[in-house]
Amino acid sequence: MDYKIHISGLAQGQYEYEFPVDGTLFREFENQQIIDADLKVRVVLEKGSGWINAAVEGKGSVNVECDRCLDELSLPVEFNQSLAIRSAKLGEEAEVSDEYIIVDPSETEVDLKQFIYDYICVNLPLVTVHPEGECNPQMLAKLESLQAEEGKGQEDKDIYSPFSGLKDLLDSKEE
Repeated sequence: MDYKIHISGLAQGQYEYEFPVDGTLFREFENQQIIDADLKVRVVLEKGSGWINAAVEGKGSVNVECDRCLDELSLPVEFNQSLAIRSAKLGEEAEVSDEYIIVDPSETEVDLKQFIYDYICVNLPLVTVHPEGECNPQMLAKLESLQAEEGKGQEDKDIYSPFSGLKDLLDSKEE
């Protein structure tokens, strides 16, 4: 998918663009956490004399793997970001940051692919789990059985640990 906007020859005023975003964008960036996506990104450009402000709004969902049960999970995504674009002045180099782009005066278009990708990724939660009761019950049962086995083994490690006596020694020194 092409996320480029032609900026050369734009008259002053407001322009609207809409980009569909699917899983292809995330595969291009080799993002393995996002399985698929269905978003609409709307860009409203306001062009003035030597500057362009872009309001970038996105709404939709992405499919990721649940951190708890590993089943696919659909997460809603919504963002509203601003981006300033201006031409470089004489002797100034092109530059890109999170909030602005300084383009060479000879540039005819701006590619928003990296910005759109970043805006989506930044707006995802750190922990991605199904709501309570919606995780795969077989996986939850397996996790509970493994947790019980681990707890049992931990008790045995404390009893037979060569360092278990050190705690008693420290406690007696404090008295």
